[in-house]
Amino acid sequence: MADRTVDFQKERSKALKKKILRKLRIPGAIMVIVLILTVIYMLMGEIGHSNIADSFRAIPKTVGESKGFPYNEDELSLDRVMLIGDKPLIVSDTGVEVISNNADKLFDCHLDWGDTRVNSFNGRALVYSNTSAKVYLISRTSELAVYDEESPIVTGAVGRNGSVALSYSTDGSQSVVKVYKPSKKLYWQWQCDREYVSSLSLSPSGGKILISAIGVDNAEIYSRIILFDTRKTAPQFDTKIEGTTILKVIYASSGKMIAVGDNKTVVLNRKGEIKSQFKYADDALYTVDSDNDGNVLLCYKEFGGSKIKAVRIPAGMGKIREFEIGYMPESADIRGGKIAFASGNTVEIFNTGGKILKTYDCGQDVKTVLLSNSGLFTLENGSVCKY
Repeated sequence: MADRTVDFQKERSKALKKKILRKLRIPGAIMVIVLILTVIYMLMGEIGHSNIADSFRAIPKTVGESKGFPYNEDELSLDRVMLIGDKPLIVSDTGVEVISNNADKLFDCHLDWGDTRVNSFNGRALVYSNTSAKVYLISRTSELAVYDEESPIVTGAVGRNGSVALSYSTDGSQSVVKVYKPSKKLYWQWQCDREYVSSLSLSPSGGKILISAIGVDNAEIYSRIILFDTRKTAPQFDTKIEGTTILKVIYASSGKMIAVGDNKTVVLNRKGEIKSQFKYADDALYTVDSDNDGNVLLCYKEFGGSKIKAVRIPAGMGKIREFEIGYMPESADIRGGKIAFASGNTVEIFNTGGKILKTYDCGQDVKTVLLSNSGLFTLENGSVCKY
C-alpha cells in the first residue's frame, strides 16, 4: 500500500508561500507600472511632464459630479471655442476658460484687454492681443508662463515641445521675432526692417521657425516665406512670391511647408521650392485649418459658383485630396483623416475623398464645429455642446 502520510509542516509552508505571493502580486505589479511610467516620464521631457500633470489635475473634475453639456455661464459672453489638447477652450469678452469633457471648469484666466487671440497646439495655448505686450502660455489646467515684450504682439506660435515664438513691431524695426525655449529662456531673435511679419509656425522640436513677411515694392505687394534653423543666423530658404499676401504659414513636416495667401496657397519643400499651388480669386478664400499632426484643410469658393472646394494637404508624403461640397459651411475642422463641415443645424463628417461618414442633427444653428478624440464639440447660440 502506498504511503499516504501527510507532512502538515510542509503543506503549511506551501500555503504560507502562496498567501505571501498573492499579497505581493498587486504591489509588485504596481511597482513595475510605476517604474515604467517613471522611465517614460524621464524620456518625455518638460512638455510630457506638464501633460501628465494636466491629466492628474483633471481627474477630480472628470470623475466627480458634473452639470454636463450644453455649457454656458450667465457672466460669460462666448465669442469663440477651440480645443486645447482634447478639451474645449472658450474665449469670451473677459478672458479664456478651459472645461473638461464633462463640462467642469478646469482653468480660467481673466484678461484686461479685448480682441483676445489664441494659438493652441498639443495641449498648450498662447494667449495674446494686438493691444497688449503681455502674453500668457497656458496648459489645460494652469498658467505656465507670462512674457512681457516691448510692444503689442502681432502674431505668435507655440510648438509641440512647448517652445514659443512671438512677433511685434518696434520703432527701429518693422518686425522683431523671438523664439523661447520650453524653459522660458530666449533662444533666438531676428529683426526684419522692411517687411511686416504676418504669421509664424514652429517645427515640433522648436529648432526651426517658418515665417511669412509682407512688403510693398513699387506699389506692388509681395510676400517672403522664410525658414530659419534657430541655431543659425542665415535662413535655410527665403522664397519671394509676387502679388500675394501670405496670411498663414504651417510647418507641416520637415519636408513640407504650406503658405496660405489671399489669392493662392503654395506647398514648398525643405529647399523653399514650390511643389504645388492652388489659385483662387482674391475674395474666394473661405477657411484654412490644421491639426496637431500638420495636416491642412484649405477651403475656397469655386470661380463664379456657390460651391466650396475642399483640399486636404497631408503633413507627410500622402496624396493631396480634393472634393466639392454644395454649400457654404459656417465652420470647418480637420483631424487626421476626418473633415467636419457645419451648415445650419447640421454637421457632416467626411473622409479625405469626400464621402460622408456621419451626419449630426444639432439642436440649433452651429457657429463652430470641433473634432476631438472624445466626440464632437459645437458652439450653438452661445453654448458649448457635445455629441
